[in-house]
Amino acid sequence: MTPLRVFEASARHGSFTRAAEELTLSQPSVSRHIATLEQDLGVTLFHRNHNKLQLTAPGRSLSSAVGRGLSDILEAVKLVSSNPARRELVLACTQTFAHGWLMPRFSSLRREAGDEPVNLAVSLWLKDINLQDVDMVFGWRAEGQTDWPRLPLFPERIYPVCAPGYPGAGQRPLSAEDLLEERLLQFDMPEAAHAFWPEWFDHFSLLYKEPNSEYRHSNYQFMMQAALDGEGIALGWHHLVADHVKAGRLVRAGPVFAPEGSVYSIEYRPEKVDQTNMKRVLEWFRKEGESY
Repeated sequence: MTPLRVFEASARHGSFTRAAEELTLSQPSVSRHIATLEQDLGVTLFHRNHNKLQLTAPGRSLSSAVGRGLSDILEAVKLVSSNPARRELVLACTQTFAHGWLMPRFSSLRREAGDEPVNLAVSLWLKDINLQDVDMVFGWRAEGQTDWPRLPLFPERIYPVCAPGYPGAGQRPLSAEDLLEERLLQFDMPEAAHAFWPEWFDHFSLLYKEPNSEYRHSNYQFMMQAALDGEGIALGWHHLVADHVKAGRLVRAGPVFAPEGSVYSIEYRPEKVDQTNMKRVLEWFRKEGESY
């Protein structure tokens, strides 16, 4: 187990204990890996506050780099494989989905796939992935990414979230109008227009003008980490924040917006269904989707 893999899981969960559970390691072993990595790099990666972990500035930079490198690593493994003819399934998805939803469940998915590995083609944008090289695509666009069959998983639901320690968190959720006066974390993602605060407020017939502030993030993981650290209120996509809310790391801070026609789904190459374990993989996604 490499220290970077341990760091990635610890940063994602905000907990050495939860990282240890995912990686089937002991909690002291996870702590030693992180301590070794911090010593090698000469920086502190986490603020340790009792049972809560918070990424430092160097920690955030490393977490982002590890996330970006995920797709490159997986692609390299595929290229240097000693058995290039082996049967496999390749799933295309965004970095945000891979980091925030899939990776905590990836061991379960691999077990369901059996002896046919599931590899990931990951990028910040789906448009940057050559879909001719993949067998499945996870996305939210109503019109889809391909002309393949589609398995709907769950509708999109978007709502504000904040850390339990954020001022006034005990009085949440607030009304949409009350949120206009709060410190709102900004997320710049052109392909997800409904994820912006102006569109969210417009759904509730309110006008909101984005401020020029330090609370603007071009990376979803950075924005959610800022919310976890109590820096402000973020718009959360339900499938990416539900685990945090269930664990008490975040609380819902406002009403829910469900964009019409925005359904997350898996598109799949039809000719692969009878040739691979794709049926089992699709059933796995269907069952996971039912919980949302």
